[in-house]
Amino acid sequence: MARRIILQGEKQRISDIYVLPAGKEEYQISFRYHQQTSLYQKLSVEEGERLILYFKYLGGMDVSEKRRVQVGSGKIKLTEKHQCRIRLSTVADFMNRETLVIRLLYDWSKKADLKYLLPNQRQQIKRAVGLNGLYLFSGPTGAGKSTTMYLLAKHLQRVDGKQVITIEDPVEIEDTQFLQCQVNEAIGLTYFELIKVCLRHRPDLLIIGEIRDKVTAEMAIRAALTGHLVFSTVHAKDKHHVVDRLVDLGVSKLELTECLRGIIYQELIKMKDLSYAVLYDMTFDGVEVANWEKSLQQAYDLGKITQKTQTRYLV
Repeated sequence: MARRIILQGEKQRISDIYVLPAGKEEYQISFRYHQQTSLYQKLSVEEGERLILYFKYLGGMDVSEKRRVQVGSGKIKLTEKHQCRIRLSTVADFMNRETLVIRLLYDWSKKADLKYLLPNQRQQIKRAVGLNGLYLFSGPTGAGKSTTMYLLAKHLQRVDGKQVITIEDPVEIEDTQFLQCQVNEAIGLTYFELIKVCLRHRPDLLIIGEIRDKVTAEMAIRAALTGHLVFSTVHAKDKHHVVDRLVDLGVSKLELTECLRGIIYQELIKMKDLSYAVLYDMTFDGVEVANWEKSLQQAYDLGKITQKTQTRYLV
Protein backbone atom coordinates (compact mmCIF):
# COMPACT_ATOMS: atom_id res chain seq x y z
CA MET A 1 0.00 0.00 0.00
CA ALA A 2 2.79 2.43 0.95
CA ARG A 3 4.53 1.99 -2.40
CA ARG A 4 1.28 2.50 -4.33
CA ILE A 5 0.48 5.70 -2.44
CA ILE A 6 3.92 7.20 -3.08
CA LEU A 7 3.85 6.15 -6.73
CA GLN A 8 0.49 7.85 -7.20
CA GLY A 9 1.74 10.93 -5.37
CA GLU A 10 4.79 11.14 -7.63
CA LYS A 11 2.66 10.70 -10.72
CA GLN A 12 0.52 13.67 -9.70
CA ARG A 13 3.61 15.69 -8.60
CA ILE A 14 2.02 16.38 -5.21
CA SER A 15 4.08 17.97 -2.43
CA ASP A 16 2.64 16.33 0.70
CA ILE A 17 0.61 13.30 1.74
CA TYR A 18 -1.50 13.46 4.91
CA VAL A 19 -2.57 10.38 6.87
CA LEU A 20 -5.10 11.63 9.42
CA PRO A 21 -7.85 10.15 11.60
CA ALA A 22 -11.37 11.02 10.48
CA GLY A 23 -13.97 10.33 13.15
CA LYS A 24 -13.56 7.27 15.34
CA GLU A 25 -13.66 4.54 12.73
CA GLU A 26 -11.39 5.55 9.85
CA TYR A 27 -8.28 7.27 8.58
CA GLN A 28 -8.07 9.39 5.45
CA ILE A 29 -5.18 9.82 3.03
CA SER A 30 -5.11 13.23 1.34
CA PHE A 31 -2.82 14.69 -1.33
CA ARG A 32 -1.67 18.32 -1.30
CA TYR A 33 -0.89 19.97 -4.62
CA HIS A 34 -0.22 23.71 -4.93
CA GLN A 35 -1.99 24.65 -1.68
CA GLN A 36 -5.05 22.53 -2.50
CA THR A 37 -5.83 19.30 -0.65
CA SER A 38 -7.91 16.45 -2.04
CA LEU A 39 -9.01 13.13 -0.57
CA TYR A 40 -7.19 10.14 -2.07
CA GLN A 41 -8.35 7.14 -0.02
CA LYS A 42 -10.12 6.08 3.15
CA LEU A 43 -8.70 3.41 5.45
CA SER A 44 -9.85 1.53 8.53
CA VAL A 45 -8.24 2.59 11.81
CA GLU A 46 -6.14 -0.58 11.78
CA GLU A 47 -4.91 0.04 8.23
CA GLY A 48 -4.11 3.67 9.02
CA GLU A 49 -2.14 2.81 12.13
CA ARG A 50 -0.27 0.06 10.30
CA LEU A 51 0.63 2.43 7.47
CA ILE A 52 1.95 5.06 9.89
CA LEU A 53 3.98 2.41 11.71
CA TYR A 54 5.58 1.30 8.45
CA PHE A 55 6.59 4.82 7.45
CA LYS A 56 7.98 5.50 10.93
CA TYR A 57 10.13 2.41 10.60
CA LEU A 58 11.22 3.53 7.13
CA GLY A 59 12.16 6.97 8.46
CA GLY A 60 14.22 5.70 11.39
CA MET A 61 11.73 6.95 13.97
CA ASP A 62 10.79 5.38 17.31
CA VAL A 63 7.91 3.06 16.40
CA SER A 64 6.99 2.53 20.06
CA GLU A 65 6.53 6.25 20.78
CA LYS A 66 3.23 7.89 19.88
CA ARG A 67 3.02 10.79 22.31
CA ARG A 68 6.02 12.88 21.22
CA VAL A 69 6.38 14.80 17.98
CA GLN A 70 8.81 12.95 15.74
CA VAL A 71 10.53 13.75 12.46
CA GLY A 72 12.42 11.44 10.15
CA SER A 73 13.48 10.88 6.58
CA GLY A 74 14.25 7.97 4.32
CA LYS A 75 13.85 6.40 0.91
CA ILE A 76 11.17 4.08 -0.41
CA LYS A 77 11.93 1.78 -3.33
CA LEU A 78 9.31 2.18 -6.04
CA THR A 79 10.88 0.25 -8.92
CA GLU A 80 14.11 -1.64 -9.53
CA LYS A 81 15.81 1.58 -10.64
CA HIS A 82 13.95 4.27 -8.75
CA GLN A 83 13.50 5.30 -5.12
CA CYS A 84 11.70 8.30 -3.72
CA ARG A 85 13.18 10.35 -0.90
CA ILE A 86 10.66 11.34 1.76
CA ARG A 87 10.55 13.53 4.85
CA LEU A 88 8.22 12.48 7.66
CA SER A 89 6.63 14.05 10.72
CA THR A 90 4.18 12.56 13.23
CA VAL A 91 2.15 13.92 16.11
CA ALA A 92 -0.74 12.49 18.14
CA ASP A 93 -4.03 14.25 18.81
CA PHE A 94 -5.70 14.57 22.23
CA MET A 95 -7.17 11.06 21.81
CA ASN A 96 -3.65 9.67 21.26
CA ARG A 97 -4.38 8.94 17.59
CA GLU A 98 -1.25 9.39 15.54
CA THR A 99 -1.10 11.54 12.41
CA LEU A 100 1.51 11.52 9.65
CA VAL A 101 2.67 14.01 7.04
CA ILE A 102 4.90 12.79 4.20
CA ARG A 103 6.83 15.31 2.11
CA LEU A 104 7.96 13.99 -1.28
CA LEU A 105 11.45 15.13 -2.22
CA TYR A 106 11.83 15.06 -5.99
CA ASP A 107 15.04 14.49 -7.93
CA TRP A 108 16.93 17.67 -8.81
CA SER A 109 17.09 16.48 -12.42
CA LYS A 110 13.29 16.67 -12.54
CA LYS A 111 13.19 20.12 -10.91
CA ALA A 112 16.02 21.67 -12.89
CA ASP A 113 14.01 24.74 -13.80
CA LEU A 114 10.95 26.78 -12.96
CA LYS A 115 8.24 28.11 -15.22
CA TYR A 116 8.06 31.89 -14.81
CA LEU A 117 4.74 33.73 -14.99
CA LEU A 118 6.66 36.85 -16.06
CA PRO A 119 9.85 35.69 -17.85
CA ASN A 120 11.67 39.00 -17.22
CA GLN A 121 11.67 38.19 -13.49
CA ARG A 122 14.14 35.38 -14.15
CA GLN A 123 16.77 37.87 -15.27
CA GLN A 124 15.81 40.41 -12.61
CA ILE A 125 16.54 38.00 -9.79
CA LYS A 126 19.78 36.75 -11.39
CA ARG A 127 21.09 40.30 -11.78
CA ALA A 128 20.16 41.28 -8.24
CA VAL A 129 21.85 38.50 -6.25
CA GLY A 130 25.57 37.95 -5.93
CA LEU A 131 26.84 40.71 -3.65
CA ASN A 132 27.74 39.46 -0.17
CA GLY A 133 25.00 39.73 2.41
CA LEU A 134 21.77 38.02 3.44
CA TYR A 135 19.02 37.11 0.96
CA LEU A 136 15.77 35.79 2.43
CA PHE A 137 13.25 33.72 0.49
CA SER A 138 9.66 33.31 1.62
CA GLY A 139 6.42 31.81 0.38
CA PRO A 140 3.97 28.98 1.04
CA THR A 141 5.04 25.35 1.37
CA GLY A 142 5.67 23.88 -2.06
CA ALA A 143 6.14 27.26 -3.76
CA GLY A 144 9.61 26.34 -5.01
CA LYS A 145 11.79 28.36 -2.60
CA SER A 146 14.51 25.68 -2.43
CA THR A 147 14.43 25.33 -6.22
CA THR A 148 14.88 29.10 -6.62
CA MET A 149 17.84 29.13 -4.23
CA TYR A 150 19.49 26.18 -5.96
CA LEU A 151 18.99 27.63 -9.45
CA LEU A 152 20.57 30.90 -8.32
CA ALA A 153 23.42 28.99 -6.64
CA LYS A 154 24.04 27.04 -9.86
CA HIS A 155 24.04 30.30 -11.81
CA LEU A 156 26.55 31.93 -9.44
CA GLN A 157 28.73 28.83 -9.47
CA ARG A 158 28.72 28.71 -13.26
CA VAL A 159 29.35 32.45 -13.76
CA ASP A 160 31.64 33.25 -10.81
CA GLY A 161 32.94 29.82 -9.78
CA LYS A 162 31.50 30.20 -6.29
CA GLN A 163 31.99 27.42 -3.73
CA VAL A 164 28.55 26.51 -2.38
CA ILE A 165 27.78 24.84 0.97
CA THR A 166 24.23 23.95 1.99
CA ILE A 167 22.83 23.10 5.43
CA GLU A 168 19.36 21.56 5.37
CA ASP A 169 16.95 19.49 7.46
CA PRO A 170 16.89 17.28 5.47
CA VAL A 171 18.68 17.85 2.16
CA GLU A 172 15.80 18.32 -0.29
CA ILE A 173 17.71 18.58 -3.56
CA GLU A 174 20.80 16.46 -4.12
CA ASP A 175 23.55 18.15 -6.14
CA THR A 176 27.06 16.73 -6.35
CA GLN A 177 28.49 20.17 -7.25
CA PHE A 178 27.68 21.47 -3.75
CA LEU A 179 28.95 20.47 -0.33
CA GLN A 180 25.67 19.46 1.32
CA CYS A 181 25.31 18.99 5.07
CA GLN A 182 22.25 17.60 6.82
CA VAL A 183 21.01 18.49 10.30
CA ASN A 184 20.93 15.56 12.74
CA GLU A 185 20.17 16.78 16.23
CA ALA A 186 20.41 13.26 17.68
CA ILE A 187 24.19 13.39 17.22
CA GLY A 188 24.62 17.10 17.85
CA LEU A 189 24.55 18.30 14.24
CA THR A 190 22.27 21.27 14.79
CA TYR A 191 21.96 24.25 12.48
CA PHE A 192 24.13 26.20 14.95
CA GLU A 193 26.96 23.65 14.96
CA LEU A 194 26.88 23.08 11.21
CA ILE A 195 26.90 26.79 10.38
CA LYS A 196 29.84 27.28 12.73
CA VAL A 197 31.80 24.45 11.12
CA CYS A 198 30.87 25.34 7.53
CA LEU A 199 32.03 28.94 7.93
CA ARG A 200 35.52 27.58 8.61
CA HIS A 201 35.42 26.16 5.07
CA ARG A 202 35.10 29.76 3.81
CA PRO A 203 32.19 29.19 1.40
CA ASP A 204 31.42 31.81 -1.23
CA LEU A 205 27.75 31.01 -0.77
CA LEU A 206 26.12 29.43 2.27
CA ILE A 207 22.55 28.14 1.89
CA ILE A 208 20.70 27.62 5.19
CA GLY A 209 17.57 25.57 4.56
CA GLU A 210 15.32 27.45 6.98
CA ILE A 211 15.58 30.00 9.77
CA ARG A 212 13.32 28.64 12.52
CA ASP A 213 14.75 30.08 15.73
CA LYS A 214 16.80 32.91 17.22
CA VAL A 215 20.08 30.98 17.26
CA THR A 216 19.93 30.08 13.56
CA ALA A 217 18.84 33.63 12.67
CA GLU A 218 21.74 35.16 14.61
CA MET A 219 24.23 32.78 12.97
CA ALA A 220 22.92 33.63 9.50
CA ILE A 221 23.21 37.36 10.26
CA ARG A 222 26.71 36.89 11.69
CA ALA A 223 27.80 35.04 8.56
CA ALA A 224 26.43 37.82 6.36
CA LEU A 225 28.00 40.57 8.48
CA THR A 226 31.41 38.90 8.20
CA GLY A 227 31.37 39.08 4.42
CA HIS A 228 29.60 35.90 3.32
CA LEU A 229 26.81 35.49 0.78
CA VAL A 230 23.93 33.77 2.57
CA PHE A 231 20.60 32.41 1.27
CA SER A 232 17.87 31.17 3.60
CA THR A 233 14.11 30.75 3.85
CA VAL A 234 11.74 32.28 6.40
CA HIS A 235 8.07 31.55 7.01
CA ALA A 236 6.17 34.79 6.46
CA LYS A 237 2.83 35.51 4.79
CA ASP A 238 4.31 38.08 2.38
CA LYS A 239 7.44 40.10 1.61
CA HIS A 240 6.57 42.82 4.09
CA HIS A 241 6.45 40.45 7.08
CA VAL A 242 9.85 38.79 6.59
CA VAL A 243 11.77 41.30 8.72
CA ASP A 244 9.04 41.26 11.39
CA ARG A 245 9.31 37.47 11.54
CA LEU A 246 13.05 37.62 12.33
CA VAL A 247 12.59 40.43 14.84
CA ASP A 248 9.90 38.31 16.53
CA LEU A 249 12.52 35.57 16.88
CA GLY A 250 14.62 38.01 18.88
CA VAL A 251 17.34 39.21 16.49
CA SER A 252 18.68 42.75 16.40
CA LYS A 253 16.81 44.80 13.82
CA LEU A 254 19.86 47.04 13.43
CA GLU A 255 22.18 44.12 12.60
CA LEU A 256 19.56 42.61 10.28
CA THR A 257 19.20 45.91 8.42
CA GLU A 258 22.98 46.17 8.03
CA CYS A 259 23.34 42.82 6.26
CA LEU A 260 19.99 42.26 4.53
CA ARG A 261 20.44 42.62 0.75
CA GLY A 262 17.25 41.10 -0.59
CA ILE A 263 13.81 39.72 0.19
CA ILE A 264 12.18 37.41 -2.35
CA TYR A 265 8.60 36.24 -1.85
CA GLN A 266 7.17 33.72 -4.30
CA GLU A 267 4.08 31.68 -5.06
CA LEU A 268 3.08 29.25 -7.79
CA ILE A 269 0.19 30.77 -9.73
CA LYS A 270 -2.35 28.78 -11.74
CA MET A 271 -2.35 29.82 -15.39
CA LYS A 272 -5.16 29.66 -17.94
CA ASP A 273 -3.72 26.46 -19.40
CA LEU A 274 -4.02 24.92 -15.86
CA SER A 275 -0.24 24.68 -15.43
CA TYR A 276 1.54 26.58 -12.62
CA ALA A 277 4.22 29.25 -12.90
CA VAL A 278 6.23 31.10 -10.26
CA LEU A 279 5.64 34.80 -9.53
CA TYR A 280 8.03 36.87 -7.42
CA ASP A 281 7.66 39.90 -5.17
CA MET A 282 11.18 41.29 -4.70
CA THR A 283 13.03 44.03 -2.85
CA PHE A 284 16.80 44.46 -3.13
CA ASP A 285 18.80 46.95 -1.04
CA GLY A 286 15.55 48.61 -0.02
CA VAL A 287 14.39 49.10 -3.61
CA GLU A 288 11.24 47.34 -4.78
CA VAL A 289 12.18 45.49 -7.97
CA ALA A 290 8.87 43.67 -8.41
CA ASN A 291 5.52 44.63 -6.92
CA TRP A 292 3.06 41.78 -6.26
CA GLU A 293 -0.14 43.60 -7.21
CA LYS A 294 1.38 45.15 -10.35
CA SER A 295 2.87 41.82 -11.43
CA LEU A 296 -0.50 40.08 -11.08
CA GLN A 297 -2.09 42.87 -13.12
CA GLN A 298 0.59 42.46 -15.79
CA ALA A 299 0.01 38.69 -15.92
CA TYR A 300 -3.74 39.31 -16.32
CA ASP A 301 -3.18 41.94 -19.02
CA LEU A 302 -0.97 39.47 -20.91
CA GLY A 303 -3.80 36.91 -20.80
CA LYS A 304 -1.86 34.42 -18.68
CA ILE A 305 -4.27 34.28 -15.73
CA THR A 306 -7.99 34.79 -15.21
CA GLN A 307 -9.46 37.68 -13.25
CA LYS A 308 -10.58 35.17 -10.63
CA THR A 309 -6.99 33.98 -10.19
CA GLN A 310 -5.72 37.54 -10.02
CA THR A 311 -8.20 38.38 -7.26
CA ARG A 312 -7.41 35.21 -5.32
CA TYR A 313 -3.70 35.96 -5.07
CA LEU A 314 -3.99 39.65 -4.21
CA VAL A 315 -2.58 40.43 -0.76
